[in-house]
Amino acid sequence: VAFAVEIGWSGSATFGIEGTSASDSASGNFFGSYELDLEATASSGSWAATVAFANEDGSFAIDDAYLTYSAEAFDLTLDADGIDNGLYDVECAADVTLGIPSHPGVKISVPMEGFTFYGIVNNTTECVTGEVTYNFAGGVDFTMDALGFGLTFNSNGEDDTTSYGAQVTYTMDALSLTAQYGSLSDAGAGYALMATYTFAGGSSFSLEYYGADSDLNSADGDTRDAYSKIYGEFSTPVAENVSFIVDVTSTDDGGEGDAVTNWEAKVEFSL
Repeated sequence: VAFAVEIGWSGSATFGIEGTSASDSASGNFFGSYELDLEATASSGSWAATVAFANEDGSFAIDDAYLTYSAEAFDLTLDADGIDNGLYDVECAADVTLGIPSHPGVKISVPMEGFTFYGIVNNTTECVTGEVTYNFAGGVDFTMDALGFGLTFNSNGEDDTTSYGAQVTYTMDALSLTAQYGSLSDAGAGYALMATYTFAGGSSFSLEYYGADSDLNSADGDTRDAYSKIYGEFSTPVAENVSFIVDVTSTDDGGEGDAVTNWEAKVEFSL
């Protein structure tokens, strides 16, 4: 069989200083990190196999592996490492699955002019009884000039929950806006608002807000206030592939304590 192999890689090295308002954590701490991603894709006709490796702070392992089949009317992905379908960037403080869990599965995408439809099915096997549980997901994405709109739906067979999400994006010159919403059965809803402005010269400023009501924030059923998080970041280039980044995060997890603010100032080299 004749096939072609393409290899791509990317990575980063970071060094900076960080601080926090939490009374039980150290502030003014120097830190460093690095990340390396390597991806190899072999293709033969309409088929392709991809294996991706990730090395983050000393742990090098296979990050993903999947097969794809590209036809004229659809694209098919057979993912052996695990495929899921999260509700965009919506989050909450508690350990709640906003979507379907990641398991080996199949994804089919049908691209058409102006929109794309996709469907996902994966499964897990109970190690004692051997019972197989299936999870299903699907969605559609629309694009029209600077405006984008997406819908997604999940049926989690492992805990008999359903979830759905919606996303709206708008790009106008240097300004990018995103609004997201997600709901999990009768447990509650979460949302995310994001804005990024890119200045002439490559500097950028981002502001993000995440929220979840008290039901979604409380996986164990206890009483909590709503979860919220505000994230701000300013990034400016200091040389080719080198950026100076300052970010601040304020998180209120809905517990009895005060909101915690964390900050970072770092230099990042992109490989």
